[in-house]
Amino acid sequence: MEAVFWPEAGGRMLRLRHIDHGDLLVPLEERSIDLENWPKAGAFPLFPFHNRLQGAAFPHEGRLIRLRPNSGNGMDVMHGPAHRRPWVTSDMGGDFLEMRLEYRADDSWPFDFTAIQRFELHGNNLSVALRLTNTGGAAMPCGMGWHPYFRSCSRKRIRTNACRQWKLAGGSDLPEQLARHAGTGEVAIESGQTLHFSDWTEAAALVGDGASMRITADTGMSHLVIHLKGDYLCIEPASHVAGAFADLPNASSDFGLRILAPGDSLSGTFRVDVESPPPGSDLSG
Repeated sequence: MEAVFWPEAGGRMLRLRHIDHGDLLVPLEERSIDLENWPKAGAFPLFPFHNRLQGAAFPHEGRLIRLRPNSGNGMDVMHGPAHRRPWVTSDMGGDFLEMRLEYRADDSWPFDFTAIQRFELHGNNLSVALRLTNTGGAAMPCGMGWHPYFRSCSRKRIRTNACRQWKLAGGSDLPEQLARHAGTGEVAIESGQTLHFSDWTEAAALVGDGASMRITADTGMSHLVIHLKGDYLCIEPASHVAGAFADLPNASSDFGLRILAPGDSLSGTFRVDVESPPPGSDLSG
């Protein structure tokens, strides 16, 4: 496999290509993009939280922290500010690249932090390591994730070994409570739908022209978001459940949120493997 990156555009991966299957991600062709209205292509980092933070505000240590909204409805915050800031290449070699962001508190996030993404390519395997460090002087609630836009395959076969799936709140795409995940591992999803899972280690799908893609969570990424829409499929490893900031003082351990003391770090790793499915198979494994 080969990958193309654009650190200055929010630490993005523009393309992920396989020698036999071509583009696995929806390729991001633009060389000038609006980071406030990001294109649904490539892949980008999710720091210091992922998905929707409702009302652009959350309680923390006895006060209400308000953020600058950036969602289409003008009321919420989506995916954290890191993918809307320029990153720098901090290290690179023939088969790896590391990007770094030194974030300074502003109206999008009132805490200092350092975020690192490290990508390594080996044959049909992409390894990803994420790290978030609180570099400020106060405790910081946080999480992280990775948001790829895979090319959707005409054969919508998706599997995960997740133990639990979150039920959605009425009229919302955000989770409300946990339920035991039943069934054989097949994920039933319709276009425009978002599903949330916990306690998983593997998720697999056919992407692009039929490549069998598998994501394996190694450490620190116990939550999973699957979103399907039009020509793209998002399978997003994350450290916490979406919407977890809404009731931060009462958040349970199931939510996955961390409160990092100054100097403390949060890390996570996962792999993306690609292979050709056996003849006559909809999905390997």
